[in-house]
Amino acid sequence: MLYEVEMMRRVVRPVAIGAFIFYLVWNVTWILGGQIPPSILRSMFGLPCPTTGGYRSVLAFCEGNFAQSFLFNPMMPAYILLLVCSIAVLLRQMYNRERLVLRPFIAWMWCVSLVIGWAAKFVLGKQYW
Repeated sequence: MLYEVEMMRRVVRPVAIGAFIFYLVWNVTWILGGQIPPSILRSMFGLPCPTTGGYRSVLAFCEGNFAQSFLFNPMMPAYILLLVCSIAVLLRQMYNRERLVLRPFIAWMWCVSLVIGWAAKFVLGKQYW
C-alpha cells in the first residue's frame, strides 16, 4: 500500500506540474497576443471548461453589465472568493513555515464549484462558451 501511494505521488506531481505549466503558457501566449485565451477543453475537445468565460465575466462585471457577466460565467464570484481564500491560507502557511496544502474543506469547495460551473455551461448553452 505504501509503495502504491509513493508511486502515485511520483506520477501525479509531475503530471500536475506539467499541466499547470501548459495552462500558464497557453493563457500567457494568448494574452500577450492581445486576445482573450480560448478554453483549452473547447479548443481540443469541443467541450466547455467550468471557468470558460471567466475573463469575459469579470470584464462585463467591471463595466457594470451584471446580467452579461452572469451569463458568461455564473460561478465567477465563487471562483474569485475561493481563489482569495486559497491564497490567504497558503500565504499564512508560508509565513508560518508550514507545509503548503489547501485545507480539505477548500479543496472540496473547489471541486463542487467547478462541477456546478461545468453543468451551468451546458444549461446556458454554447453561445456562452
